[in-house]
Amino acid sequence: MAGGGPGRGTCCCSSLCSFVIGAGFSVLIYWATFQPRRIRAAVDSATLSNLTVVVPGRNNGSGGVVSYRLDVNVNLYNPSGRAGIYYDGLDARLILARDGAGAEIKADGEVGFELELDARVRYKLGFVPIRTKPKVRCTVRIPVKRERGRRGGVDSLLSSGDKCTVKY
Repeated sequence: MAGGGPGRGTCCCSSLCSFVIGAGFSVLIYWATFQPRRIRAAVDSATLSNLTVVVPGRNNGSGGVVSYRLDVNVNLYNPSGRAGIYYDGLDARLILARDGAGAEIKADGEVGFELELDARVRYKLGFVPIRTKPKVRCTVRIPVKRERGRRGGVDSLLSSGDKCTVKY
């Protein structure tokens, strides 16, 4: 008879199961050794200066002009002790939050911004590099108070420490 006998299919299945269990165990040991964790981010400080709002006359029909200078310091840090993280690139976008347009900015209150960072990150787990692209989103609310005797605009400073969300 042609064929391998009744035990040949069992041997192949047993070898495959042994390989899968061994590979899974190896990955578990590797992960337990390095314990990679997500990066963490927090807004350290934000400075808003030269905030000026120019509202045109009603007959003009175009929107107002807002000019400002915003400096935001964001700390990105690695909570993993054994996994190295290398930042290959950071791209930032700033979005003005919903309330804070027009004459409301000039009054005492706060201006809200959303800061989005697109990062290119390389985790180094021993000799294995893993590349990811996390998205970091920070909400920054800066208290604004108009200075007396100043015509141009307002200045403000925020020392936050608010945590940002990191998504992969």
